[in-house]
Formats: sequence, C-alpha cells, structure tokens
Amino acid sequence: MVLGRAIFSASALVGAVTVLATAAGAADMDVYRKAPPPEAQPQATGYVELYTGWAETKLNSTSCSPTCFSFSDKNDGWVLGGAGRGTYWWAPNASVQLDAQAEGTSYSWSSGGSSGHFSTHGYLVGGHASWRDPQRGLLGIFAAAGDASLIFGSNRHGLIGLEGQAYWGMLTLYGQAGYNATLGDVSPSLDSVHAWFVRGTARVYPTANIRLEGTVLYANGEYDFNATLGPPPSFEFDTWLWRAKAEFKLGASPFSMFAAYEGSRTTLDIVSGVLTENVRVTDHRFMGGIRLYLGENTLQWNDNRGTTLDIIAPLS
Repeated sequence: MVLGRAIFSASALVGAVTVLATAAGAADMDVYRKAPPPEAQPQATGYVELYTGWAETKLNSTSCSPTCFSFSDKNDGWVLGGAGRGTYWWAPNASVQLDAQAEGTSYSWSSGGSSGHFSTHGYLVGGHASWRDPQRGLLGIFAAAGDASLIFGSNRHGLIGLEGQAYWGMLTLYGQAGYNATLGDVSPSLDSVHAWFVRGTARVYPTANIRLEGTVLYANGEYDFNATLGPPPSFEFDTWLWRAKAEFKLGASPFSMFAAYEGSRTTLDIVSGVLTENVRVTDHRFMGGIRLYLGENTLQWNDNRGTTLDIIAPLS
C-alpha cells in the first residue's frame, strides 16, 4: 500500500513537471514569435534640398609696374541653389552615391551714375564609391564634373579624390583630398587652371535630429598659359574656404531646415614681365534652406547609414 502510494505520487510529480515545462516552452516560443525583427537597412536613400540667401563679394587688387596703384570693388548678390543626392547599397558594406548640385548668384552694381546686373553660376554632377561600417567609419573615392564661372568666363572642369569618415558616438569626422582642373583649353592663350585641395569637416549631434557642422578647405593651384605670344605669365593662387552650418529635422517628418554661413578668400599672385599684381577676392554668404529626406531616418542615422557625402570644388 505504501509502495503504491509512493509510485502514484512520483508519477503525479513527473506529470506536473512535464506539464509546466511544456507550458513554459510554449510561452517562450510565443514570446519569440512576437519579438520584432531587426531593423533592415534600406537599399536606397537620399534627399533633395533648396536654399537661398545673400552674398557679398569684395575684390582688392594692387599692381606694380614699377609704380604701384590699388583698386577695390564690392558687390552684393542674391544666392539661389539646390542639390539632389542618393545612395544605393549594392552589398552589406558597400554603396554608391550620386550627386547633382547647382548654385547661382545674381549681383547688382553701380558706378558713375550707371547700374546693372551680372551673375556667376556653377553646377556639378558626381559620384562616390564607398566601403562603410556604420559603427566605425567609411573609406571611398569620388569624382565629378561641371561648369563654373572662372576669371575667363564659364568653363568645364572635373575633380577626383579620396575621402573617409570616422564615427565616434555623437561626433563624425570627414576628410577629403583631391585634384580639380579645367577640361580642355580655357582660351587661346590659357591651357588650363588646376589645383590640389584638402578638406576637413566635423559634425556634432547634441540630439539625433540636430546637426552642427564646421568645414575648412584649402586649395593651391595655378593658371597654365602657353608660349604662343611670348614668355607665359605666372598666375598662382591659394584658396581658403570655411563654413558653419546648423540643421534641425522635424521629428518623424521627412523635412529638415538648415542655416549656413560660408566664407572664402582667394589670393592670386601674377607676374608678367615687369608687372606684378596681387589680387584678393573675399566672399561671404548667409543662406537658409529646406531638405526633403527620402527613405532615411534621424540626421545621425543618415550620417552613419544613409546619404552622408558631398563635394566642394575649389574651382567653383
């Protein structure tokens, strides 16, 4: 009798344990089935933007032959520009990005009772090929071509270079190095204009949808003249560009707003026979604009996983 009761109790205990284990396993399976899948990387992302603002451009020139005299001029202008950029992931850590951008400035002038308008313009179409780890950084190459208003009118130019990014939490560092040159002869006496350049950008994210950005670019180049009209003159130039920008994205909305200041200074040294000339062009631009993001997320997500690259051409 005692043995039978013991066997019955043991059997009941085993049955209860089995039922509890089965129920727990079913609950675990149910929780597993309900767990959300990991976020998928969109295969294509991008944005379009439009901006406008005000520009002030100053020219200062000192010529000596051998007597020296100076000249200065200042013009104010209205800026209108836009860009479209898109990224396509063709492998988990490899992507291509295509860019199209354009900007024009309409200036007004007045002198001696006369007045009028003139404009400068430029556009650029380019692309980037990159390897990227969204947790660490990016390495890639870029190239572009377009038109720009140079000292001898509007000319076609192209550029190529290397670029990289490093992601450290709320900070992104972005660097480029490249070469920019005109394509084809600029004029009957001018063969080409070309420059080497380096660019550095830092982006800070106080929140995921606020971006503060600072950029510095330096370029060194020269104008190459042919010798058909005698000994060619020497035109060498240095350009410094600096930019500050703030962008705010409206939560889950695909729109963002930004404000930017951009300044640049180009110094041109000319030597032609007994004539020496120093020309300095200083430019200040204050701009505001709007972006429409396509398939992207927060601003910081876009920087690490979306359309994060751009191009600044020194000859523009």
